[in-house]
Amino acid sequence: MSGEVLSQFGNVFLAGQYSGSGTLKIERAKLSWNAREGSRQETVEKTELVRIEWFHGSRAQQLKCVLKGGLSVRFEGFREKDFDRVDESIRKSDLLENGAGLIRAKQASNGWNWGKVDVKGGSLNFKSDDKDVLDLTLGDVAQVNLNGSEELALEFHVDDTANPHDECLVEMRFLVKDREEASRAYEKIRLRSDTSSFAGDSLATFKEVPVIVPRGRYDVDLFQNYFKMHGKSYDFKVLYSSVSRLFLLPKPDEVHIAFVASIDPPIRQGNTHYPHIVFQFKTEQSTSVSINLSDEELQKKYNGKLSKEEAGDSWRVFSKVMKQLSGRSLHTPKTFVSHAEQHAVRTSLGPNEGYLFLLESSFFFVNKPPTYVRFDDVQIVKFKRMDLERRFDLLVQTVQGQKLLFSNIDRPEFKHILKFLGDKNVPHERPEEKPGREVIPMEEEDESEDEDFDPTAKKKAASDDESKDGADSVGDDLEVVDEDDDDSGGEEEEEEDSDGAPPKKRQK
Repeated sequence: MSGEVLSQFGNVFLAGQYSGSGTLKIERAKLSWNAREGSRQETVEKTELVRIEWFHGSRAQQLKCVLKGGLSVRFEGFREKDFDRVDESIRKSDLLENGAGLIRAKQASNGWNWGKVDVKGGSLNFKSDDKDVLDLTLGDVAQVNLNGSEELALEFHVDDTANPHDECLVEMRFLVKDREEASRAYEKIRLRSDTSSFAGDSLATFKEVPVIVPRGRYDVDLFQNYFKMHGKSYDFKVLYSSVSRLFLLPKPDEVHIAFVASIDPPIRQGNTHYPHIVFQFKTEQSTSVSINLSDEELQKKYNGKLSKEEAGDSWRVFSKVMKQLSGRSLHTPKTFVSHAEQHAVRTSLGPNEGYLFLLESSFFFVNKPPTYVRFDDVQIVKFKRMDLERRFDLLVQTVQGQKLLFSNIDRPEFKHILKFLGDKNVPHERPEEKPGREVIPMEEEDESEDEDFDPTAKKKAASDDESKDGADSVGDDLEVVDEDDDDSGGEEEEEEDSDGAPPKKRQK
């Protein structure tokens, strides 16, 4: 009988994964493992098996099932005395041809950290003195980089099912002295890692996209479940499930627009972590992109909000495609208007100059370092150096004890920021005006109605009267919210205008 259970073992783990213990059953035509808690299952059919090996694992003995194509599945938790019982059950089964049994694998035990890297099928094997030191499933590799010409750096997908206190392998590096061998290994790993369960056909590609953080120009490939950034020195792969928020931030210079993807866990470049990826586009730059899906698939998966061909302003097309593929809300500034009629103020965070955006429920500073602070996390906001004639500082102190000093803000912005903090009920200290100081008059702000948000509106206002009819919209199907009012773990609500676009700046 194909479903006959020949033997079973309790307290067995899936090696390298965090699904807890379970029960492994050796059946006539398959191996089946079921988690003790939860619904996780793992099955190895006899048609997939090449051989079964016995290893000494990190906490106990391991059963390594080598599959066709070079992949493997490991079960860990056996005792040494279980070897004979497991071997007998496998020989009685139909799992292997000619009644073959367990193979005791040769393992290196000399402690050497040098050897040979060999890529076979979907696995990377590291051997020393022709004995196994370790092997890795390339489907777990998120990205690989060839640093310089000799160092292979592998980064792994973060297991979101892991316990917060579990230790997870996130990076491994190999130094390969032979440059040609290092290059060959890099290409093999890169190709095999792209055949993991996270991969698929690229749905859209944007070439030479300027990125401020991490700095460089990257080709951005958007897939079904993730997007990939390919640069000259580094590649990054980001799962859409890791994207927490998207922001579209028009800079006061009216030349550039920042598109920010906030990600958790952050991407890594060596020891540097990047929780925010900052793309930068020119307002008047245009592009076109083809979406590699049929019209039926576009309608079914994205409710017709994406077209087979998307063309227009680069920032508009990129943000629209990224929003729809990732399924995340796109946030833009709305309420705050500065003295210069912009949505941000020029300032410095430490030695770094940039722009501070006052969004509907948070502060966001770009470019370096991108800094995001929710109003719910603000303990107090203080105005500093108010005795100066032309400048003042803004100190934001969080409930976690962090202090952020935004310095050298133009004096005329004081009234606007003060009013905004009051309207949003952000805890702040109201400074007293110095006697004899000129008070910048506060202009009354009209309620923003169903107008369209357009960073280029000022330039276009001289040639047309778009403010009356809302002609130049971000896109009828580019839905934008005013910035997230929800917690990071909650479901984001989208507040749309009548045509699905955010309001533009008020024109004078």
